[in-house]
Amino acid sequence: MVGLGKNVRLSLLIILSGIISFPFDSFSISSQVVLKNLFTVQKYSALNTGAKEFYLSENEKHIIGLCNLVRYDPKAFVSEIIISSGYDTSNEEISGLIKELKSRKSVFPLMPAFSLFKSALGHAKDMGFNGLSGHNSSDGKTFDQRIQQFFPSNTGFEENYYEGSGDPIEIVMNFLLAKNENGMRYKNNIFDETIHYIGISIQPHRSKCSNAVIDFAKKPNIPVASTKRKPGVEVYWKDCPTGTKISSRRKSGGFSLSSIFGGRK
Repeated sequence: MVGLGKNVRLSLLIILSGIISFPFDSFSISSQVVLKNLFTVQKYSALNTGAKEFYLSENEKHIIGLCNLVRYDPKAFVSEIIISSGYDTSNEEISGLIKELKSRKSVFPLMPAFSLFKSALGHAKDMGFNGLSGHNSSDGKTFDQRIQQFFPSNTGFEENYYEGSGDPIEIVMNFLLAKNENGMRYKNNIFDETIHYIGISIQPHRSKCSNAVIDFAKKPNIPVASTKRKPGVEVYWKDCPTGTKISSRRKSGGFSLSSIFGGRK
């Protein structure tokens, strides 16, 4: 920056610091176009269950929405995401995925849980700061050991891990195409009918640009009416919004998410 005026140098540093600090929270051009209005469409808006969660970034909210879209309406995911994003449908992997999605049945959407967000956030920061990868934390904890620090332990947990761009469509498509050694497990997690809750965090990574951690949980086997909140212990359903009624393609004409997750008294 030799020869530049002080104000010019300062302006360049501010701009560069902004670019360097937040590469994981910027959309690609294609994602901006595809996702900008997708979840404002009435038939898809209720699938964006993380939309009002203040702690989530826009990218994180859209990943939840995309997971719900491919679960609840796989055919719509093909038309609204794969085709609209310009994926090469003549590619063998893409065409195979399209064929599979068109034959999949509808599965209820996932609900965001702040407890799962906290477990995902901690691991994403840990991996990013230490330049590590995978599901074991820097102190050796497995993902289920980490998650049950925030979520009731008498349930089932799963976790998806991704390194690379923070682009929502790229992340979800990577899981659906089973791109890495845990590919099929990650893919199955997205479609698993026994999974009810989701938490996600995207954080910068020391060597991989960014990393995304998605934590999943089944519904804990705890009777809501008989469970008392203890000091310092977070009760799982307090983190989850009440059910939202969304239109269904089934003959019943619709269903309520609250009826799926059970009453919260």
